[in-house]
Amino acid sequence: MPVKIDATPPPGQSKEPGGDAEIVIVGRRGAVDTVFQPLATLDAQAISATGATGIGELLRTIRGVTQSGDGQEPIFLLNAQRVSGYQEIGNLPPEAIEKVEVFPEPVALQYGYPPTRRIVNFVTKRRFHQLALKQAVGTSTRGGADNANAHSDFTRLHDDSRLTLSLDARHTDALLQSRRRVRPDPDVPFDARGNITGLGPGGEIDPALSALAGQVVAIVPVPIASPSVGSVGLGSFVTQANQPRLFDLSPFHALAPSNDTFHGEAVIADRIGPRLSGALTLTADHSREVTVFGPASATLVVPAGNPYSPFAQDVLLQRYLVEAPPLRQRTDTTTLHAGGVARGAWRGWQWDLTGTLDTLRKNGVVAKAIDVTRANAAIAAGANPFRPLDPDLVAGRLVDRTIQSTYGAGAKFVATNAPLRLPAGRVTLTATVEAEKIGTDSRTRGATIASIAFGRGRIESAVALDLPITSRREDVWPWAGEVSANASAAVRQIEGFGTLSDRTLGLNWAPFTGLQLLAQYNRSAAAPTLDQLAAPQISAPQLSLFDFATGRSTLVTLFLGGNPALAAELRRTRSIGATVKPFAKSEIRIGATYEVADIRNGVQTIYALTPVTQAVLPDLFVRDASGTLVSVAFRPTNIFRERRRTLNLTLAANGQLGRAKPPATPGGRLPDRPSFYGGIGPTVRFSDRLELRPGAPTLDLLAGDTVTGGTTQRLSGYGYGGLSYLGNGGTFDFYCTGSARVRGAVAASTLRFEPLCKVNVTGSLSVHHFLPHQDWARHLGFKLEIANITDARQRVRDANGVVPYRYQPDLLDAVGRSVILSLRKLF
Repeated sequence: MPVKIDATPPPGQSKEPGGDAEIVIVGRRGAVDTVFQPLATLDAQAISATGATGIGELLRTIRGVTQSGDGQEPIFLLNAQRVSGYQEIGNLPPEAIEKVEVFPEPVALQYGYPPTRRIVNFVTKRRFHQLALKQAVGTSTRGGADNANAHSDFTRLHDDSRLTLSLDARHTDALLQSRRRVRPDPDVPFDARGNITGLGPGGEIDPALSALAGQVVAIVPVPIASPSVGSVGLGSFVTQANQPRLFDLSPFHALAPSNDTFHGEAVIADRIGPRLSGALTLTADHSREVTVFGPASATLVVPAGNPYSPFAQDVLLQRYLVEAPPLRQRTDTTTLHAGGVARGAWRGWQWDLTGTLDTLRKNGVVAKAIDVTRANAAIAAGANPFRPLDPDLVAGRLVDRTIQSTYGAGAKFVATNAPLRLPAGRVTLTATVEAEKIGTDSRTRGATIASIAFGRGRIESAVALDLPITSRREDVWPWAGEVSANASAAVRQIEGFGTLSDRTLGLNWAPFTGLQLLAQYNRSAAAPTLDQLAAPQISAPQLSLFDFATGRSTLVTLFLGGNPALAAELRRTRSIGATVKPFAKSEIRIGATYEVADIRNGVQTIYALTPVTQAVLPDLFVRDASGTLVSVAFRPTNIFRERRRTLNLTLAANGQLGRAKPPATPGGRLPDRPSFYGGIGPTVRFSDRLELRPGAPTLDLLAGDTVTGGTTQRLSGYGYGGLSYLGNGGTFDFYCTGSARVRGAVAASTLRFEPLCKVNVTGSLSVHHFLPHQDWARHLGFKLEIANITDARQRVRDANGVVPYRYQPDLLDAVGRSVILSLRKLF
């Protein structure tokens, strides 16, 4: 906390040697001691104007200004102090927050972090006591995905002590495809009764059938009117030659899973002694997610000798086995977290020590398909392939059972001091030492057998310096304004990756009040995450994916899981930014940051099945001799190099409307005025190019190349705003992207993405404001939230003007517009 010591004696008292002069300490509680201006500041009135009922809602509202240029989440402080993790502050009610400040990335240095993430500082009220009960229900306006949430939390703040307790339960129904308009995939040959395909040259089913139809017949549906007993004549297949029957999966397939989540948390913080304070956080979470994939698909072999087959050669019967229960996936996840922090001071050093213990256990059951070995044997022995299979023939499920256990323990010590004084001010030194041990053990049993055990330790030390160069306050070259430089270096030893290092250099210049310029250079190295290295290995047969080489959907066997061979990522970033506060008495701030990033060995998962990605990464894609895609591996891989140039702009403002009026009585509180907040943040991408492997063609993501199947827009942006008065008000936020395209090998895979803008609005109502004489209405509020109020969804068409199956709006955004109504009571 910044302080100013004034040793000037009071009027009438002389300042003599040896005399006792009164010392007045002036400071701002919870303020970050830095020369950097905040990118945004929200006071209690502006926080109220957001209508947020939780820290998570508040952060979502201002997310655009809290994320760094490369999308990293911010570092959180509480009263300018480090916390053990987001869990320590995640359940503080917004009513307990006096101010929120967002600082630029260089401020992270003085808290023991590299200058790549922004700082969000929550300043709490000194005295606060509240019990909150909340109930919310919601649904999508087109039906499905119904949800409910029950939440309670208790918060008590008393000077330096803090207690937070919270319980939360959430339920979301699955969203069945029958609730949306999704046409069948024309490239998937499966049907409940079946489509016949050939095994012969060119895929011809039977030369005799081709002669009757007057064309080569490669696919034909089984006639619906075919009898269940007796043979089916060849002539019954002629009328629909090469016209497969498409099957509507809607009643059997979920576009979004069902979910049940329970959360409990306790946080206690207090002073431990005259110079020591601490906090302890305990959280527990459990969730269950269930997804329904639809009926199992089966490719049955019908031999020429089968008495029910009219074909002169063996054929394939492509069927959905609707007589069997649909395929499902269930995942149970349990997470436990303990975090603690102790802080104090010693001989001019401000220090804190944080520690965390984490464990996660995830159990999954994936029903992938049905073993048709016995069914094929029965058909070969003479069973009727054109009628539903007997229950015992479809009872053999191919099931993967996965278990993933993850643990982690870490400690971090940060000490800060100003040991040296230069003419322009004191040099700030921050030293950091930390250690971490993490591990995971994932096993897959059943149809797929795999096992990965991975553990690693990390020891790291870092030092950061902030050096003032010129200063108006100290009268050192005052004509130059405030100039300072910062530098940091970190070295870490990571098992399996050796020694990695980071280093940064920065220059900060405030030529006059209200303008601040920042220049930063950062070079860093980061090891892959545990999930990227050791996620469970899972395979899914007969999955439909979009093939950019043909512009059609293709049935493949999909492999998912981690990649233990990943290398560390190397990143070099250069940025220059400016923050302007044009009016001293108004909370209006304008920011701009231009960033150039060069990333080596970046970790990505390749989802786009383009000719380039398949040629450069052949180990992820397999095609047969005819060129048909057979299998795909969606596993993380290292990208040789990516280069980006981006400009991020921000405009944020908040305050109160109208002129302040004097209190009605002497010494009374000032009359309430309407509060507002708002902001906008466009992003312009000038370039984004990557090379998958050394010597491979350079992909221009802004010109239509893709590795994800989606696009990288040149122009995008967000905005938010709100108005509140006496607990009543409304808010909005939006995110918009410009048009973009993907270049495909053929017209059917050359895609155009239309501009998209999603707008969310909320309205809050204070019941007590309208029923002031009813005690039960005190601190009772209703809130209506409408997400994606215009039901906007991404529109995609190929060069022929056709919407590809995989890019149907209801598949890209199944939920669409949703409404949540909540009731919250404060005690």
